[in-house]
Amino acid sequence: MDEIKKYLMFITDEKKFAVAFEDIEQIIVAGSLTPIPEFPYYFAGACTYEGKAVPVIDSRLRFGFEACKPTDRSCIIICFASHGEKSVDVGILTDRISVMKEIAAEEIQPCEAISDEAYTRYLTGVFLDEGEPCYIVDVDLMVNDTDRDKVFEEKEGESEE
Repeated sequence: MDEIKKYLMFITDEKKFAVAFEDIEQIIVAGSLTPIPEFPYYFAGACTYEGKAVPVIDSRLRFGFEACKPTDRSCIIICFASHGEKSVDVGILTDRISVMKEIAAEEIQPCEAISDEAYTRYLTGVFLDEGEPCYIVDVDLMVNDTDRDKVFEEKEGESEE
């Protein structure tokens, strides 16, 4: 029997993306974000979730699209990100949430990297949704190696206080 996984689809710059349901902790309305000093350009800031500050990646900036202010349809997908033995919550700011969809493993094709700069380096695969490509995002890959230590160090510092 083919493996079927659930994915939450979201829209960024009118392109379809998806996150594995198992990686999602919560979906919240994009409210005010607090800037995080010295964090990489693609972090929109931090939101508050369950009494803690969660760094939020702006999917538009991370994928190289034009920046825009969040609207009343913008959402933050709170996901688990891991780095070795450690894991933290990381938010992904999206233009809007689309639907939850079940996809069979054979429907997913590999994402070929066009270049090191293309957003495909954050993706694990692609499937067709109504004839259009929907790219599966790997949350761990969205935080690059040089920035990963900063995100995990910041979270460790918060938990020590």
